[in-house]
Amino acid sequence: MARRFPFYQQLDAMDCGPSCLRMISAFYGKHFSLQYLRANSYLDREGVSLQGVSEAAERIGLQTLGVKIPLESEDPERPGLRDAPLPCILHWQQKHFVVLFRLSKKHAWIADPGKGIRKITLAELKRNWLS
Repeated sequence: MARRFPFYQQLDAMDCGPSCLRMISAFYGKHFSLQYLRANSYLDREGVSLQGVSEAAERIGLQTLGVKIPLESEDPERPGLRDAPLPCILHWQQKHFVVLFRLSKKHAWIADPGKGIRKITLAELKRNWLS
């Protein structure tokens, strides 16, 4: 039986990046406060950048790689999202971060710190994900 993905709600509109990082770190058994992750992600009144989240992840011992990839790749030299290790953070609707933690042929499961855990279609994933 698969274990349940750890979910943390964001506290305000600017917390989505640190909240996603908190979920991923908890998945790997590393537990940090949201305040700690906010401070290490360089949170300001506009939120955080993917680079800020990546730097905070590296500080807590996680390896990161920011990439622009398609959902599926036909080129064996260029992997797609299906080849990426999960969970991973996705840039969502060009203004938000979510965690993708499961992917099937027809559906994706995301942990959205603003809306909860959601099962969505691949069409919805493609519409909302900034690749």
